[in-house]
Amino acid sequence: MRTWTQTPRKQEAGSLTTLAAASVVESWERQSRALRLLRAFLGVTFLYAGIQKLADPNFFQPGRPTFIGAQLRAFANGSPIAPLLHLLAHFPTATGVVVALGETAIGVAVLLGVGAIVAASCGCAISTVLWLSATWHIHPFFLGSDSIYAVAWGAYGLSMWDARPRRATESRPARATQSRYSANSAASTLDRRNFLRGGMVMAGTLGFAVFARLLSRLSEATPSSGGLSAAGTRSTRATRAPSTPRSATPSSSSSPLRGQVIGSLDKLKVGQPVAFTSGDGTPAALFRLSKDKVVAYSRVCTHAGCTVGYDPSTKVLYCPCHGAEFDPRHGARVLAGPAPVPLPKIAVAIDPTTRNVVLPS
Repeated sequence: MRTWTQTPRKQEAGSLTTLAAASVVESWERQSRALRLLRAFLGVTFLYAGIQKLADPNFFQPGRPTFIGAQLRAFANGSPIAPLLHLLAHFPTATGVVVALGETAIGVAVLLGVGAIVAASCGCAISTVLWLSATWHIHPFFLGSDSIYAVAWGAYGLSMWDARPRRATESRPARATQSRYSANSAASTLDRRNFLRGGMVMAGTLGFAVFARLLSRLSEATPSSGGLSAAGTRSTRATRAPSTPRSATPSSSSSPLRGQVIGSLDKLKVGQPVAFTSGDGTPAALFRLSKDKVVAYSRVCTHAGCTVGYDPSTKVLYCPCHGAEFDPRHGARVLAGPAPVPLPKIAVAIDPTTRNVVLPS
């Protein structure tokens, strides 16, 4: 009786099908502890990065402190990929959507184990672009996180690629014969599974995007005030305020000042910062220099536009992204890091009748 035997070409096709099936989904149990740790860290980090961009109410708004277009223009200064960044700056909203959704999709895919090699390649590409732009001027180079992310994504992708032959061998059928019908059936099943897994990634990405936009609306409705701390969100370089006095002192005018009240001078300790938001939405900080002198600065770093915080131990404003430091007691001059110029000043005044610090309207 004649039986169907698998020819070398059929054997090769079956091996490729099995290889593809093994490379689509990678379970946590089959990976080493080191690879699980790397996978979890990269997946969660990129998922968080995508949600953070989508949840920022100013990320897609021109003229706002965190607008993606201004980020691209700031990153282009001295970058080896400046032509690419200038090109993307002509389509800021589309670029922002692609980056935010791309980071979210990469995080979801890596955590679910779907298309790990493709996700790792995309993650490495994004990190490399950020390395050549946002953190290109960081010295020494190992202080820039994007270069580390690029290497980590490359290592994860290579690990998944090297594991493909082993997984294919482990899942190869024991028998050497296979009918043409069963081979076609396996390929059809694989196509359906790939479609469902891709749908899971898309559904997860859209779900997190909707969640992030809801957070964005909540943050728009909640004004920021209170203490001063550093935020890790990349934002844009602030528009420089017009030339203002070095510090504000009580006015001799008897009429009350009009504008946004930041706080009471009598309740503010010398050297103590107060966070507030300026009229154009820029995060800012107010400092009391002495008994009757105050000064205010934008909190948008002049390097890559991150929101700076205040370190009470060293009494400096510092950037959590790239390590820039500014001295609030001496015009916010640059003390360390890659920032090219001091923080922009913001005009404030002291009302002589109420002794309130006012942001003039």
